[in-house]
Amino acid sequence: MATIDPLAVPMTSGRPCDAERKKVLVSARSMSEVVGGFTHDVHAVRVVFAVDAHRTSLLPELERLGAKAVLVLASASQKAVAGALTAAMPDGRAQPLAFKRSRSAAGQISRAYEVAVREQADCLVAVGSGAVIHAARQAALRAEVPLVALPTSYAGAEFVAPPETPPGSTGPAAYSSAAASRVVIYDPALTVGLPDHVTARSAMRALAHGVDVLCTPDASPVAAMMAEEGIRQIADGMPDAILHPHGLVGRSRTQYGGYLTAASFAVTAPGSHRTLGEAVERACGLRHADVRPVVLPHLLAATGVKRPLALARVAEALGCNDAVQGIADLAHEVGAPQSLRELGMELDGLDAALEALRRDETVVRDTELEPDVLAAVVESAFHGRPPLGP
Repeated sequence: MATIDPLAVPMTSGRPCDAERKKVLVSARSMSEVVGGFTHDVHAVRVVFAVDAHRTSLLPELERLGAKAVLVLASASQKAVAGALTAAMPDGRAQPLAFKRSRSAAGQISRAYEVAVREQADCLVAVGSGAVIHAARQAALRAEVPLVALPTSYAGAEFVAPPETPPGSTGPAAYSSAAASRVVIYDPALTVGLPDHVTARSAMRALAHGVDVLCTPDASPVAAMMAEEGIRQIADGMPDAILHPHGLVGRSRTQYGGYLTAASFAVTAPGSHRTLGEAVERACGLRHADVRPVVLPHLLAATGVKRPLALARVAEALGCNDAVQGIADLAHEVGAPQSLRELGMELDGLDAALEALRRDETVVRDTELEPDVLAAVVESAFHGRPPLGP
């Protein structure tokens, strides 16, 4: 077959015909360079990010939503913030509601919903960590009103908390468009005062979301790009946030990274890595928010041979050569738990978890890992040993 020399493209009035030359150059490129097809969901969430945004942006956002009667749900640690926010709202249109962790999650949701209906609230505002935002989100969905979330931690409940299906409906789509509306106001100043151990656990959970996305083959390139950058921001910001308790540089980077990983996680269908992590969480019987970061490097060590490119991207985002060791080193640096035993798991709990995983045929099938390998992962995580390779 004859080849075409781009430089031999016909001349027009003594000058090369640029349009013709461009056609030849483009046709000469390999089809392997074409961007692969993908599907990427985009959730209807408005994000406002700025230092002091809880003071400067909340009222404008409520005005934009047309909110006239607002219920503010806040944790005990954010009582002063919630009081200042309600006092700043004109015409006494806001009412605070304390979130008490001692109560059951279902009870908190029901209580918030009942107050919202009784007071005819047309918008809910949540100030606090994941538990507060989760409860407010469920209550807002039930009441079919929009939610404005002001997170004070990093794990992304404002994006990844599963919506609750209302009675008689077939799924989240049964909610009105108003109930689906969400605004998230990220203000690093609201994370000042967060205890170091909470910062470490919350940020490591956010990082785990990003790793899960990168380890999912069906993740869109947009979600993967967000996840990788999120990991990079968290790895850079988390140590600084702990080293400088009142500084905003590390906190802003960690919060930004948490937003990126949570947003990408929320639009990515569960892959085998996420399925395995959730199965281990269920088997261990501990708070899932704490289990995943502890188990993460052990899972990566066991499954890494199946996803070398994903591990390479994680390592690059962490700024190291080994993703597994990089995650373990980061957890050690910030004082995050590194064993299930540190989370309160006893030996009998370990035995029960191992037995549950051996019986879970679905997990074995979906993850293509032998039961003995799964058992080794959990045992290694329980004792806090160095992660084992495949």
